[in-house]
Amino acid sequence: MQIYRTKDNEDVYIAARDFGISPMKISEDNELSAHTNLPCGRELLIIQPTRTYNVKSRDTLDVISRKFNVSKDALKRMNPELKGRERLYSGQLLTVKNDGGGYGMICTNGYFYRGCTSERLLRIMPYLSYVTVCSAVYKDGCIYNTFSPSEAVATVKSHGRTPLLRIYLTEMPKEKEIQGFASSAAIITKSGGFGGVTLSSLFGIEKNAEVRCGLVLALRKALMDADLFLFAEADAETDCSHLDYANAGVLTYDKLHKKDIPTFTDGENSIFEKYADRFESSRAFIEIPSFAYTGEKYIEKGEAMHITDKKRGELKCDIERGIICAKYGKKKQREIIFESLENTKAKLGLISELGYLGVSFDIGRVCIADLMMTSTMFEIINHPMSFIS
Repeated sequence: MQIYRTKDNEDVYIAARDFGISPMKISEDNELSAHTNLPCGRELLIIQPTRTYNVKSRDTLDVISRKFNVSKDALKRMNPELKGRERLYSGQLLTVKNDGGGYGMICTNGYFYRGCTSERLLRIMPYLSYVTVCSAVYKDGCIYNTFSPSEAVATVKSHGRTPLLRIYLTEMPKEKEIQGFASSAAIITKSGGFGGVTLSSLFGIEKNAEVRCGLVLALRKALMDADLFLFAEADAETDCSHLDYANAGVLTYDKLHKKDIPTFTDGENSIFEKYADRFESSRAFIEIPSFAYTGEKYIEKGEAMHITDKKRGELKCDIERGIICAKYGKKKQREIIFESLENTKAKLGLISELGYLGVSFDIGRVCIADLMMTSTMFEIINHPMSFIS
């Protein structure tokens, strides 16, 4: 695996020819059209197979899996163009071994929001351990669904992954209501087919650390009785003591409202290290944002790449800011600021060094290329999952 920056007038076909792999694979790995004219400096994730296989008549993934002693899930991960499907055709070229070493992660938690398509979820499923379905809100003393989570839950469970229910708190339950909230949450979670709860960050609605701890402890006890587990979100800049009562913690930080996207060195680096000091990092997920900034708003990185390609923008590395940016427009020059794959690589190196449980991300926003980079950065290890018990 490597990060490759395109040269002038280079397209997917030229890059594929130079690396000896199919244009379809590069396109699928980087969410591109095979006919996309790439701007100079565009970053591509290149995963070169060390062994391939041409599908024969009557071959299935099960047959190929046994033939090469590799799991069916691993075949799907190594061949993202399958998009989770198992239908093959004669002559199809499959990767049965790649250059990425261990292909997989310690743990991943993906957030599935209203508006994210089932197709998108299916495509990302091979990279996930958990899917947090963001469909419940606590308001006026009751827990409501903002959309039906049943389809997403069925998809997640059919892939052998664990769905979690994210509960937003617009208000804190009063002291006498806490036990009722915890019991209701456990019943709703169990009856909905979820394996546990992801509790939204409490700091914005309750500053008192003792009250936050009391709520999380009550919820944890109710979930334990139902054989469920609890993830709790926390802001790295605030008191995280309530995470002691959760099975795992998810770091969140307000990147969207900063005046400038911080560089890795000055931003996430210090945040990750600080959080590792404040909480047991082996039970913590780190959020991996995948945004681009247009100067007016934040958009998905994939959408930003599409704009850059369409406008024939020029991608440049801003050494001073430690970012990749694209500039386009003749009369009025516009700029899109990206987090590069190199930045992602640096973050994941630090996460691995500090011993984090894994990463969390927004399923609708993260790029497949970023996911594959994330995936290859962690070796498959026999990680202790004691917090699930």
